[in-house]
Amino acid sequence: MSILLRYQGPAVEDGTMNVYDAAANMTAFSDFVVVAAHKIYGEDVYVKAEVTAFKHGSFGTDLLFEVVGAAAAILPMLPDVVSVATTVKESIELYRFLKGEEPQKVEHREDNSVNVTNNSGNIIVINRPSLQLTLDPKAGKAAAQFIGEALSKAGVDSIDISSEGVRIAQATTNDAQYYHPIGDEDTVTESVTRMGLVIEMLSFKDGNKWRMWNGAESLMYAMEDDDFSGRVNAGEAFRKGDILIRDVRVKQTKANGALKLHRAIIKVHDHKIGLDQPPLDLGE
Repeated sequence: MSILLRYQGPAVEDGTMNVYDAAANMTAFSDFVVVAAHKIYGEDVYVKAEVTAFKHGSFGTDLLFEVVGAAAAILPMLPDVVSVATTVKESIELYRFLKGEEPQKVEHREDNSVNVTNNSGNIIVINRPSLQLTLDPKAGKAAAQFIGEALSKAGVDSIDISSEGVRIAQATTNDAQYYHPIGDEDTVTESVTRMGLVIEMLSFKDGNKWRMWNGAESLMYAMEDDDFSGRVNAGEAFRKGDILIRDVRVKQTKANGALKLHRAIIKVHDHKIGLDQPPLDLGE
């Protein structure tokens, strides 16, 4: 699918928009749309954003979908252009509706939609992924860049977002103050445990998660050991069934009434070769 972001204003028309601002905005917009896709399809769906069209004051982002592991069961659902576009549209509207503040009340409905009440007592009905996108810290940081920060610059008056040639969202300088992370994540519990984990799927891409078997279940873990990542990038050999002895941090956070669990590998102490098995599928 493709989605287009366009800036308007004197700085855009005369070509004086700062190139570094433009690059930061492209990255932030792509991050925002990728988070939107994850809210719909889950974290096991790998979504790659590519800038495909850079023109005067606008740039397009193509999303490429790839499913891994258990997520293959939802393959027939991908990609749903309407769902991603709708989620982006409703999220942009929700930031403005909430005026940058946390919702006063959220009521979940049986049809996967929610009633969101703002601090003025007004109610808006949106899809659940749209609310999750708006309250996501990474999405909030991205929106603060490509909308809030961009519309605060002299000579940039508004943005338009379109998909398949149809405008789905708009924001102006009057709205800039509303686009920022909404609510903070509070740590509920946090612990670090040393354990052995069996490699099921690893990734050479920075920021991607590894799928590991802990003896009871297969889970995704963020890789935060930079030294070990360097060894991986340098060509350290792996086979399916290898065991890594590592320190794992498990952190539970709460934001806007919802609990979230974060699993991360913070230190790899040992790499034990597993049984003789076919080479591991490294994926991307």
